Amino acid sequence: MTMKEQTQQNVWFGISMFLGGIIVGVVLVSASGVTPFGSGAAPSAVPNAPEAPQAPQGNINETILAIANDIGLDEGKFKECIAAGKFKPMFDEQMAAAQKAGVNGTPGNILLDMKTGNARVLSGAQPFEAFKKNIDEMLKNPTAKSTDPNTPQATDVPPVDFDKDRYQGSKSARLALIEYSDYQCPFCQRVHPTLKQMMQEYDGKIVWVYRHFPLGFHPNAVPLATAAECAAELGGNDAFWAYTDKVMTTENLN
Repeated sequence: MTMKEQTQQNVWFGISMFLGGIIVGVVLVSASGVTPFGSGAAPSAVPNAPEAPQAPQGNINETILAIANDIGLDEGKFKECIAAGKFKPMFDEQMAAAQKAGVNGTPGNILLDMKTGNARVLSGAQPFEAFKKNIDEMLKNPTAKSTDPNTPQATDVPPVDFDKDRYQGSKSARLALIEYSDYQCPFCQRVHPTLKQMMQEYDGKIVWVYRHFPLGFHPNAVPLATAAECAAELGGNDAFWAYTDKVMTTENLN
């Protein structure tokens, strides 16, 4: 073997040992659960979804019944209504309409001008300032379109039906804030005080409408929504909103 050939062999041997060491190191570090390339490494392509909130301790039906008793509903009639399980078609219809309008999760809020039909989607538990900005713009110019890419226009929004919708506020209000929500959604719980503040700030100018969007990975979403509709059936809008306030402010429920 010539000196040149021996040098080349040594170089390739060194490269092979270096690469082998890297491979072994990566395998060992990966097995330990530590990211091998430090904090600057690219994240996984699909981040882990947050875990679904855990159901409260005890039976969810007991919790629902306690809330119903607390707001003064007839226990026997309330249990009969729950057992009938007749509201799922309503939930399916409202979810389909929400998705068609541009809502893809909860809380999905649509700000609708009830005269012009102009509407915007405000997704997520946004701060009061975000609602205020959009409300003020639409009150000033009822046909104004959103210029914020994070607040897209809504389309095909079902109009407010005061005979069927669960609402609070003035029927003569110019704007409706239609909340598509899930009673087991922690972000819906988080935005609830913000929407109550909005109703105080814009008294007479806006009506708050609640529509259902129970997510499939929340096991208590449909039972809680069913109980809300039973509350409305037995006690009207006042009972519905009293129930909603109780659920949205009950610790560990969401």
